[in-house]
Amino acid sequence: MPDPATVALAESLAAADTDAALAALARSEAEADGTWRLRAAVDLLRAAAREGEAAVPVLGPERLARISRLVWRDEALEALYAAEARAQPPEVEGLDAVGATAARGVWDEIDDLDAALGAVATDWRVERMAAVDRAVLRLAAWELRHRPDLSAAVVISEAVRLAKAYSTERSGAFVNGVLSRLAGERGGGA
Repeated sequence: MPDPATVALAESLAAADTDAALAALARSEAEADGTWRLRAAVDLLRAAAREGEAAVPVLGPERLARISRLVWRDEALEALYAAEARAQPPEVEGLDAVGATAARGVWDEIDDLDAALGAVATDWRVERMAAVDRAVLRLAAWELRHRPDLSAAVVISEAVRLAKAYSTERSGAFVNGVLSRLAGERGGGA
């Protein structure tokens, strides 16, 4: 049986009627150090859609896709981290389409992304960075290059959230600094 707070969050996500409401729920969970709960709630909603019955509402594919987008970066990060550990391309089966595209894109451009990150990472070689930080930075650098629909501020904010959620206490500040320099060099991330 899932945690009651996770079920309540899944129900709130299902009831959210706008993207702004979904974003507010995700932000609230991130601020409460609940990224894990957000992922668990999305997983509950996905399971309900697959199995047709659960303790949470069963959503249609379009609505479920909107909610799944809240965790695509988390899932892409996980795929990239595992890919580097295995030294093989990321496994993207089961990822949201945006997350799968990003994970493949990062992997395909990894050397170029590392060169760009290394050029702005003061006193840090990319290979010496913590593996999670490196994966977060690569994902964000790829987004800065390939997601013109997103501002650099949004990409950096999401990368800082990932770093704080999955890496060390100091990783958020480190990621913010590196990406701010990279976005500045690229004219705001373009």
